[in-house]
Amino acid sequence: MLAWILHPHDPCVDYASGVGTMINTFIAHAPADLEVRLAGITVEPERRPVGRWSEVEVGGRRIRQLPLLAAHPSIRSRIPVSLRYTLRLRRFLRRTDLEGGSLLFHRLEPAWPALRRPEQKLMFLHYHPEDQILGSGTEVTWRRFPGLYFRLERRILPRVDRLWSERSDAIEWWLQRHPALAGKAEFLPTWADDTVFHPLPEEERAELRRRLCTAAGLDPALPLAFFAGRFEAQKDPMLLLRAWRALPASAARAQLVLAGEGSFGDEMRAFVAAEGLADRVHFAGALGQREVARWLNAADAFVMSSAFEGMPLAMIEALACGTPVASTRIGEAPRLVRRPEQGRLVAERDPAALAGAIAEVLAAPRDRAACLEAARPFTPRAVLEPVYRAIRERAAGADR
Repeated sequence: MLAWILHPHDPCVDYASGVGTMINTFIAHAPADLEVRLAGITVEPERRPVGRWSEVEVGGRRIRQLPLLAAHPSIRSRIPVSLRYTLRLRRFLRRTDLEGGSLLFHRLEPAWPALRRPEQKLMFLHYHPEDQILGSGTEVTWRRFPGLYFRLERRILPRVDRLWSERSDAIEWWLQRHPALAGKAEFLPTWADDTVFHPLPEEERAELRRRLCTAAGLDPALPLAFFAGRFEAQKDPMLLLRAWRALPASAARAQLVLAGEGSFGDEMRAFVAAEGLADRVHFAGALGQREVARWLNAADAFVMSSAFEGMPLAMIEALACGTPVASTRIGEAPRLVRRPEQGRLVAERDPAALAGAIAEVLAAPRDRAACLEAARPFTPRAVLEPVYRAIRERAAGADR
């Protein structure tokens, strides 16, 4: 059986993208009898040229990749990468035999040129339109053209074979708007790679913490929190830094490591310098998955300040490492943090409220078992079986 992933993604390059990480994990954990091909983009055209098939390794799994475009998914351009990719995909689909494989989409736009094709179309949407399209904190281009977005949605969604989203309220929203989705749309949680994100033995964790903190100029004996994500409006990293400034006396010496990059980077660094936080806040740059997992094991808490999310992948990854979280209450986060031992969520988008939650988590005894319990249902094996089953059933029908 065959699955085509049609998304502006380069699986060979680390960048801050929950969707990109989930695509890589989907590939790495796919059943042995499922062949995966990716028509994506290339960040390194000199190594993986546009228009040329190559074999690449993703999480130990070999797949065929065809870059349709040279671009970086995290770097914004005047013409959005998604639009340029969709136009290239249109040409690719006109001249390519897809051999009856299922088509997997993680954005709305790439499905448009595939609407007339007979292959099964499986759509994953990782957002709620009221946040991502209509929300004031969104940075996506569609925010300027909501009418056009919803016109495209009306054209595409009723014609997909399955729709999955990690936001249960988004599924209800789409079902109300598109009755044709009845029986085809359902909630599917985020999945995190438990072969990468898992707890280390205590002695190994303590030594890792010592080495990481020493290299970063931090004190391993002081409380340590970690953030990983894009420095963009959706993640609202300035709220996190204002919360750090507002930490109560009990947590005043706590240290923060920020992994990521984005358009807020300069403002964040200026704030840290102006507020005298440079000895307590460390910018680690963009990190790959395995390096993020190392910091999560070393840290006492994972912190988030997002304005909106689906089901936060980074939160699941932290819990899978046995690390509690302190976060704003966004998306499906309450489905993950159900007990105080797993962390704290605050409804108020207020630095003092978030600072209080961070201080409480840092002060509480670490309960690894409770965190692992929260993450256990969200492994690829537990989550993705309905997707693999849909691909398998379509392949079996085509063989009859």
